[in-house]
Amino acid sequence: MRLFLFCSLCLALISRACPAHADDCPSYPDVPINVVTQFDQPVYDYSQDIAALQRLSGDERHTIHESLTLGLTRYDPVMEFHVPIRAEQLANGLACGFVDHVDVTIGYKDVTVFIASEIPQDSCGFDQVMAHEQKHIDVNRQILAEYAPRIEGELKDYLRLNGVFKELHPDYALSLLQDRLQVILNGIIADMMTENQRRQQMVDSRAEYARVSASCNGQLRGIAARFIQGQ
Repeated sequence: MRLFLFCSLCLALISRACPAHADDCPSYPDVPINVVTQFDQPVYDYSQDIAALQRLSGDERHTIHESLTLGLTRYDPVMEFHVPIRAEQLANGLACGFVDHVDVTIGYKDVTVFIASEIPQDSCGFDQVMAHEQKHIDVNRQILAEYAPRIEGELKDYLRLNGVFKELHPDYALSLLQDRLQVILNGIIADMMTENQRRQQMVDSRAEYARVSASCNGQLRGIAARFIQGQ
C-alpha cells in the first residue's frame, strides 16, 4: 500500500501593523481542527482469474483460501492536511504567526474488490467471498472512525501551546511547524496502519479460511483444486 501525504501551509500577511508599543504576540484561542474521513465507494471487478489475483495480491493477505487468492480488496490510503497561517507585523520588526485552523482528510481511495472470474456470480461461493471481502472493508471503516478523533486531539493539544509563534522570518517558523505537524501525523498513521494490518490478519484467520472453504458444499475448495491441477 502506498501512503499519500499532501501538506499545505498558507501564509497571509495582514497589512496593518500592531501598535507601536506592542512587542509581543497576543494570546490565541484553541485552533479549530477539522478532520474529514474518506472512503471511496468500492468498485467491483469480477473479470480477473485466479492467476491474475495471485499477481495482484503480492504479499497482501486478503485471501479466501490458504494457498490461493480467490478474493482481494485493494486500496490506497490517503492523508491530506491544510494549515492556513495568518501573520501580523509587530512594531519591532518581528511577525506574529497564527495557525488559523487545520483541515485534515484521512481515508482510503481507489477501493477495488476483486473476485476470481472462475467463481460464478450467482453462486453460493461468490456470496461467501463477497461477504469475506466486506469484512476487510468494515475493518477499514472502523479504523477511520477510531483514529479520526485521535488526530483531532493530538493536533489540538500541540497547537494549544504552539499555535502562535514570533519570528523575524515567518517562513522559517512555518517550515518548523510543518515539520512538527508532519511528525505527529506520520506517527498516528503508522499506528493506524499497524492496527489495520493486525485486524485484517484476524479476518484472514485459519478458522475463517476453513469455514469459507467448507461452505457451499465445498464449492470454493473444488474451484481451487481444479486451478492447482491445471497449473
